[in-house]
Parts: sequence; structure tokens; C-alpha cells
Amino acid sequence: MMGLRNSFVLCLALMLSFSSAIHCIDITKTLGQYPEFTTFNKYLTETKLVEQINSAKAVTILAVEDKDLAFLSGKPIDDIKTVIGTNVITEFYDEKKLLEAIGSQVELATLSPASGLAAKIKVQLINEGEVTFSSAVPGSKPDTFLVRTVTTEAEVVSVLKVDKPIVTVDASTTSGVTGTPSVAETPKSSVADAPAPSASSRATFGFIVAVMAFASIFVSL
Repeated sequence: MMGLRNSFVLCLALMLSFSSAIHCIDITKTLGQYPEFTTFNKYLTETKLVEQINSAKAVTILAVEDKDLAFLSGKPIDDIKTVIGTNVITEFYDEKKLLEAIGSQVELATLSPASGLAAKIKVQLINEGEVTFSSAVPGSKPDTFLVRTVTTEAEVVSVLKVDKPIVTVDASTTSGVTGTPSVAETPKSSVADAPAPSASSRATFGFIVAVMAFASIFVSL
């Protein structure tokens, strides 16, 4: 009986290790499935933000189409990192959790190299239920709109499309990133429909069911 119990514990540990491997983040691969985010993906690599993202436990990408990042062309890499980093939240947020964040008025931490409130953003509802983002710096306008959910992966990776990057006061005045990014796409007036579960989400759910079934068999012994 003890041998069986030890075998079960070892098997469960191996299965959990496999589960952790399934959830490893590869943001370059994830964004690479969407050609409209090629420039955003490239900037993640050039600024080395990709290394921080891939080593994180969870992350939310506020992805911007290539044409709406044209204002960053030719800018110093540190300025680009500030803008792109502000569009990377260090926790998992799908649309449901964003609504919870709105209710709690929490400030969301990002990978921006800026300090203090310049490294955080706020999420708000305006007009007729439009979800918007802005820098947490006082006086910042909530003028970056959520367009839609692109994909989510097992509550580890969330990619949300926004109509333009969040530009902090510091980034637009002292760091040399000037101008207001153009709006590429009219955002939805309400929270988008939830996307179909991704392949990795379905695989993870099946894996959890298998573990529970295995545990039930062991308990019945």
C-alpha cells in the first residue's frame, strides 16, 4: 500500500511539472500568429521586454496595430521601451477581470521602466460602457480604448487589442515621444464577447480532469 501511495505521489508530481511546462509563456510565438502586431512584437524583442514577459507568471498585452506605432519610428530605444512597456500589464486580465479592476479602481502595474505612477495605468468605463486605459499620472486622459480580445491562454497570457498605445505624460513631454497616436479602429461600445477557448486552454482543462480522476481512483483504493 505504501508503495502504491509513493508511486501516486511521484506520478502526481510529474503531472504537475508537465502542467507548468504547458503554461510557459512564449509571447513572440503568441503574437506571431497575428500579422497586424508585427511591429509591436518586434519592439518587445528589441527592448528586451520579451525576456521579462516570458519569465513572468502571468501577463496581459495591450497590443497595438503596426500603423498606430509609426510615431515611434526613429525614437531612442529607451523611449520605445517606455511606451511599449506601459502596454504590458504584469498580471492576467481578461475582460471580466478588467471590469472588476474598474470597480475597485485599482492601478495596474506595467513593465514600463518609468518610476512611480508613470509605470502604472488605470482602466475606466466611459460613455456607454466603453473600456478605456490611461496612465495613472494625474491629468492623464482615458483615451486608449479596448477594441477586442485577441486571445487568452489558461489565465496566464491575455492579449487585448487597443486602438492606440498608452502614452504617459513623461513619455510625451520629457522623453521625446510626442504627438497623439492616431485612432486606427473604432472601439466597441461595450465589452466584447468572450473568445472561444484556445487549444491550450482546452488541453489544460482536460489535463485537470485527468488528474482529478486519477486522484479519485487512488482515494477509493
